[in-house]
Amino acid sequence: MSSARGNNYRRLPAALCAVAALMLVLVLPAAAGAHGGAQASIIGGHGATIEEFPSLAYIEAHQGNSGFACTGTVVAPRVVLTAAHCAEDIERGTFTPANQYAVATGVTTPSRSQAENVFKVTATHVFPGFDPGALRGDAAILILDRPTASPPLALAGPADAALYAGGAAIQLAGWGLTKADAVKSPESLRATTMTVQTPAFCEQKTKRYYDPFSADVQFCALDTPTKKSGGCFGDSGGPGIGQRADGTPVELGIISTGGPFCNTKFPNVLTRVDTVSTWVAEWVAATEAGAPAPAANPGAPLPKMVKSSAELFAVYTLQNHFGRAFERSSEIFGNCRQAARSRFRCEIAFRSGPNLYAGDVSPAYVHRQGTTAWQSHFRIEWAAVKCLRKNPARCAIHTRRG
Repeated sequence: MSSARGNNYRRLPAALCAVAALMLVLVLPAAAGAHGGAQASIIGGHGATIEEFPSLAYIEAHQGNSGFACTGTVVAPRVVLTAAHCAEDIERGTFTPANQYAVATGVTTPSRSQAENVFKVTATHVFPGFDPGALRGDAAILILDRPTASPPLALAGPADAALYAGGAAIQLAGWGLTKADAVKSPESLRATTMTVQTPAFCEQKTKRYYDPFSADVQFCALDTPTKKSGGCFGDSGGPGIGQRADGTPVELGIISTGGPFCNTKFPNVLTRVDTVSTWVAEWVAATEAGAPAPAANPGAPLPKMVKSSAELFAVYTLQNHFGRAFERSSEIFGNCRQAARSRFRCEIAFRSGPNLYAGDVSPAYVHRQGTTAWQSHFRIEWAAVKCLRKNPARCAIHTRRG
């Protein structure tokens, strides 16, 4: 965003008069209306059965007056691996309570699940290295209330590094939308085959829609050469399944994000499972064999927040606290400056209906529940535009802070 030097957003009349000097408009992110930007269902794929993908798990969760769905993978009788943003609500910087989940395994069509196929969740754990702004380390596990009979899928480790170099075929499967504007997701499982791309290709092709791509912890896949299938909204956390040299299926990736509006011409981005498999194995041992749980390190350094993440968190803050007044705004102006390694200060102004709003939002990363989350402080003031034009000194000034 452009600079707004000299503007004091803590004084509303000065801020309102200076709005015209702010040069760049903040655009609401396309993912802001979705849970955590979940993008991982199948477009242009084909119908599949649970017999073909016996380790897949369908995940639903309630959240306020709504809910969301994700896909996961059974990796132990009581452990399901999924995406971190299926457990951590990135739009609010909070975590979905374990008792709000239901998980179905061993079913092609979740709506037809029998009681023995449906599980409660007793705990969720997000990968300690998760960056909720950049979506790096996008992995989490759900602990089921009892064992499932579904077979666990092997997880990639250091010996599987060659499968990330590019050229390997992987299968994606899920229950989500088959096109971006679909009202309902398909009832039954769908799948597609894609190709792992080279790190250089991924870095080049994802810049347009996902600049934080990191080949150290992520890889990308594309439906080549047709580019007709790929991920969409609603099933993040699903597996990218490859094959080892001996034919053994192995989970190489966790589907994290994809191209804008499910555009299959752009690659899907997946979390490299070999970067989280040791952590998953520690939780499997703790859950299934009573081994010590992995210890959280509250002193671990927080990720460096980047400007694009700060802008997104500022948008989420205003959505959460001003709702329709912000979402229906006709103009949004702002400027985010780095205040510390993991904190920004964003000056914001927006016009909505008869009012003009201005102030600041300060998003920051924090340690919470053994991983990284975000929080923000804000102060926003507003007044009627007509009054400000006629006699600013006599306008009624309203303030909200948090």
